[in-house]
Amino acid sequence: ADDFRRRAAAFGQRREALDRQAGLERQLRGLFGPGERHDAAIGELRSLDQQRIAARCERIEGLAAQAEAEFRDASEQLGTVRQQLADLGGERESSRLRLDRERLMEQARDDAREWAKLQLAGWLLARTREKFEAERQPDVVRHAQEFLAAASGGRYRQVQAPLGEQQINVVDAGGAAKAPSQLSRGTREQLYLALRFGLIRELGARTEPLPAAVDEVLVNFDPARAGQAARAFHQLAETHQVLVFTCHPETVERFERAAESAGAPAPQVIEL
Repeated sequence: ADDFRRRAAAFGQRREALDRQAGLERQLRGLFGPGERHDAAIGELRSLDQQRIAARCERIEGLAAQAEAEFRDASEQLGTVRQQLADLGGERESSRLRLDRERLMEQARDDAREWAKLQLAGWLLARTREKFEAERQPDVVRHAQEFLAAASGGRYRQVQAPLGEQQINVVDAGGAAKAPSQLSRGTREQLYLALRFGLIRELGARTEPLPAAVDEVLVNFDPARAGQAARAFHQLAETHQVLVFTCHPETVERFERAAESAGAPAPQVIEL
């Protein structure tokens, strides 16, 4: 009997969820209309991540609150104007008000044209910034994203430094951007290691390449990430001497397997 009641409750919840889903779909069709416009709107929503949707909703809510306040002010002004019109006793005052109305209407049209220009300029600036951030990253970041792609097995293929912001974002294979706080600890370690690699590679391009020394750098990686990081180290070893200190024999074996899979010479092992 208890199992039957649980199943009945689950069935009721499922039916409520389906009804709610149908209601939401009807709302979307009411908002966007049928046909291609609806499909395009749904496609755009699916291309946005939850963080960007939340930020856009917050901005729209702020604009809506501002518009509501402006509407209240306008309603109050409209009531005042109507009362003033009701109190007018002469044709001369009415004529003056009509002239003022025409002047204000013309000014409103000019303001609307200026607003449209500013909106277009803002949109163009935003697209230009996105294009710059995607294609014109600093050399350190550009080198770092090469190492991150190798260290993550291609899961994360791009590193971005947004203009005017003191942070680094990564872009996964699906095109979604994530801040370091949204990544797992292992992936964050991969990102920070890739940034160190990028800095080493950039400094080596400007001056005499110096050896890169690390100590137990794979200790916080799971076996899969450790193997990927070892292959990234072999990539760095193409331009720099790399010294890896470890007390774990399995770390030595990972570097040896990474060298074998890359067709590179086996690493030199020195017992201290």
